[in-house]
Amino acid sequence: MPRRLIPIILFAAPALFPAHSSSAQSLPPSSSGPCTLQGSVVDAVSGQPVPHALVKLSAAAAARATLTDSAGRFQFEALPAGPFTLEAEKPGFLTRDRFGRWSPPTVALQLAPDSPPALLKLVSEGVIFGQVSDENGEPLEGFTIRLLLRRPGHRSLTSEMLHRATITDDQGRFRIAGLRPGFYYLEARPVHEPALSATGKSFAPSGYSPAFYPGVKDIASAVPLKILPGRMVQATLSLKREPFVQLSGTVSGYTPDEQITVSLEDPFGVSASSEIVFDRTTGAFHTQWVPPGVYTISSQSAVAVVVDEGNAVSIASQSSATGPSGFTRAPTTTFASLRVNATTSQSNLHLALQPTIEIPVVVHGLPTSNDESLQPVPPALVLLPKEPFLHPNPNVGAQPISLNPQPTGDFHAVFAGLMPGTYELEIAPQQNAAYYAESATWGSTDLLREDLILDSSGSIPPIQMTVRDDGATLNGKVHFGDIPLPAQVVLLTDKPRAPVFLPVSSDGIFSISGLAPGAYRIFAVDSSADFDYQDPAFLAKISSKIQEVTLAPKQSASINLGLAAVGESAP
Repeated sequence: MPRRLIPIILFAAPALFPAHSSSAQSLPPSSSGPCTLQGSVVDAVSGQPVPHALVKLSAAAAARATLTDSAGRFQFEALPAGPFTLEAEKPGFLTRDRFGRWSPPTVALQLAPDSPPALLKLVSEGVIFGQVSDENGEPLEGFTIRLLLRRPGHRSLTSEMLHRATITDDQGRFRIAGLRPGFYYLEARPVHEPALSATGKSFAPSGYSPAFYPGVKDIASAVPLKILPGRMVQATLSLKREPFVQLSGTVSGYTPDEQITVSLEDPFGVSASSEIVFDRTTGAFHTQWVPPGVYTISSQSAVAVVVDEGNAVSIASQSSATGPSGFTRAPTTTFASLRVNATTSQSNLHLALQPTIEIPVVVHGLPTSNDESLQPVPPALVLLPKEPFLHPNPNVGAQPISLNPQPTGDFHAVFAGLMPGTYELEIAPQQNAAYYAESATWGSTDLLREDLILDSSGSIPPIQMTVRDDGATLNGKVHFGDIPLPAQVVLLTDKPRAPVFLPVSSDGIFSISGLAPGAYRIFAVDSSADFDYQDPAFLAKISSKIQEVTLAPKQSASINLGLAAVGESAP
């Protein structure tokens, strides 16, 4: 995906720069007379000039662009005084990631005839390269190389943390570039393995199991690779062939006219469903030969698309429901899953399909308006299962039943497709929304402090949430020295289920609005740090860097934070 690099802008002492040509559009005239903007682009770590970097200057009605010269310098002439934004980019340097960690969305400057030169700092990308070979040192071609990151503030790894992937060449070599600073876990897995049926075979074929650097099967035993700006890290893996295994069993709980699917996944959600065979008439399934390891076998009733005589499209399954305003909810399906640690072949496995569960949601406190353009947007609600491998989806979002809040100010939604288990409610405000969750309860459970434990017995109460629009605003800066780091600010409250992880720009600036009034413990940490915000030992270690702030409704506050050093992640 193409990305732009937005630089840090500092102002240096005036200096002489040669003029450069630039592609231009006519800019609006200014009564202040024409201005000249000079500047340079440097490497943020080494301070060396960056030649041939693309520099973009933009205003409300026009834009210009130019390349830096061999000394990293640039110049724009005949500019009107006023506000502009300045950006720079070059291959080999980091672009702004999807969290905006390296810079704010725009970098603004107020141009005047006496404006000093601008200094733009680009951050070099990190690179991981290496080779995969067998036990005899022969290169292994066609292996998938994946990098995984931890969920911010958590020690657990999930399938959502997949960052980059590539394939080894005919010499077993690989290279992954464009990496921001952080700790990466590297995995190698075969793309194609023997898919032999067990029929008529008295032996199991052998092959290679997925392995983590430096050649271990378990992620807990893996060694993370530390990437800093501009750093190249080498990683080699040696893999050993081992006998493959086969899994077999039955599925029950469906009718002859239902469409049933059976799937196979590894702990990180990588599908191996092409290696499983299911006979719907008998309910029997078996896998082809697969590497030994931990797998999730799941089955569910498929949703069919039906077109009637009037060409109207509908969704058919066991049942469906239509809510107010004509919104059709997702149909109820059946689902079952089984976690298997397959060190050897296993048979007599059984999946008993059960109907999935729905939980209604009512959001209180949203104002109403007859003008659809003024309708408020409620927070996005997600239930995160604590054991995602045993559920149909790694997370479940609340789907609206009606488009707009009712006259009472209530907004109705539903969590569909749930299975019995333990869930954490995640609440995220929509973009440009100023609402925060004052409370969220499910029966007697306070979901801002406790997990939602769902079983299939008894009635299912709705989740009741109250939101308010008198939130506070917090602005601040993180001081992390001369080397830009992908820092994040963590805001903790007395509600352990509602921490806030806030990305920080490469110049240390951060801002957030719509915060619930109350007391906060706030600290900044390198985003590559291996930490758990719920660990008392970790919080005690960085206690000198934690600031306590109490915010009142509609208050605007500012704060300066020092970067907390966390083990090897400290600069």
